[in-house]
Amino acid sequence: MSSANLSFTVPASAAGRVRQLVEATNTRAALHGLEAYAMEVTAPFLADYHEPRDGRLIGQRPTITVTLRGTIPRHQGWTVLARLDHDAEGETITSLFPGLSDRDAAAVHEYPAVENLCHGCRVGRHRTATYLARHDGGEFRQLGTTCVEPYTGLPIKGLTALWRLSALKDSDWDEKDSDGFPADLRVPVDEVLRVTAAVVAAEGRYCSRSEEWRRVLPTATAVDHYFFGRNVSAEWRASIDADAEARSTAAAVRQWADQGYGTANDYRHKIGQLAKGQTVDPRHLPTLVSAIAGWHRDQEKAKADHAARNSTAQGTKGERVTVAATVTGVVELEERHYGYHAQRRRLIKFQDEAGNVYVWFSSAAAAPEKGETIELTGTVKDHSTYGDVTQTVLTRCRLTERQSATVGTKELHAA
Repeated sequence: MSSANLSFTVPASAAGRVRQLVEATNTRAALHGLEAYAMEVTAPFLADYHEPRDGRLIGQRPTITVTLRGTIPRHQGWTVLARLDHDAEGETITSLFPGLSDRDAAAVHEYPAVENLCHGCRVGRHRTATYLARHDGGEFRQLGTTCVEPYTGLPIKGLTALWRLSALKDSDWDEKDSDGFPADLRVPVDEVLRVTAAVVAAEGRYCSRSEEWRRVLPTATAVDHYFFGRNVSAEWRASIDADAEARSTAAAVRQWADQGYGTANDYRHKIGQLAKGQTVDPRHLPTLVSAIAGWHRDQEKAKADHAARNSTAQGTKGERVTVAATVTGVVELEERHYGYHAQRRRLIKFQDEAGNVYVWFSSAAAAPEKGETIELTGTVKDHSTYGDVTQTVLTRCRLTERQSATVGTKELHAA
């Protein structure tokens, strides 16, 4: 008997279904005296997944290689090599027996098949399918379905059962998500960080999905659109890919994220856990994307801490000073209560370009955001030291925004 080998790849998640179908097929073939096919499965590996519409590489998915090994049924020198399906337009579609060798396949394709012909009964009638059998002596016979078993001694129902194994190779094993992508699709971590770095560089600071009310496109959404958006312009993707600094930034962020793995900080541990993997599940994209913001915050804090070591006392008590500064922290303090009235209090920290640190204990209704660059005007109340950092304590402050061309003024008065 000739050996038969059939290999194909399927998603790792489909391994159980493939095994069940092979076992069911073998059971049915065994009822007709045919030998079973053995199934071998490789360890899962990551295979590239390309967007079917434009061929763009999106990510990878866990995949296995399935190999079916068996023997081609033979009786008294006869084997059935192929099924010939005849359609209404006169075309013949050839389906090879599962695992047929390349040499035998070439011989099948060279055979001049004739529609409706049966060498067994020689009855001329319409047939939707015929089978091509070959004897060990090299003789070919085209046989109708009912003539296969009488002519070759091979059970047609058993052969038909085994033929189902060929369909496994071309079956669609994908389980799609709501957007039509494979449910087990994963995206390379390096690519997520690279795209995020480029998006932040091109479109401004990181914005989380919790800030959608600001009518600002969240960074995680923009990154999701880069990978999975089917209506995103090629020009926009090209502009993101053109960022020459994004890859080096991504490498620095990944190194920073790795350092947080195993720490007591739950967020840093989660980021480190994601960064240690080769790929990431799309549902974890927002968390991984936020690593860019975390890295930027740490960079800015380290820079501010370094500059703060040179902080000196500014102005004299009672003097009114004005300085360009950046808000480095806004800390909510315990409220003050006056009868039934509660007064909100905050500690707001600023730092100028020289690294000098200013603090303001504010009871104003509004407060600036961390990272804002403002023009700070206040009265020097005191000079203090926090840790090793010299601070200038201000009161009755007025902040002027410096971020937009049209400068607005906020009058924020402390008690």
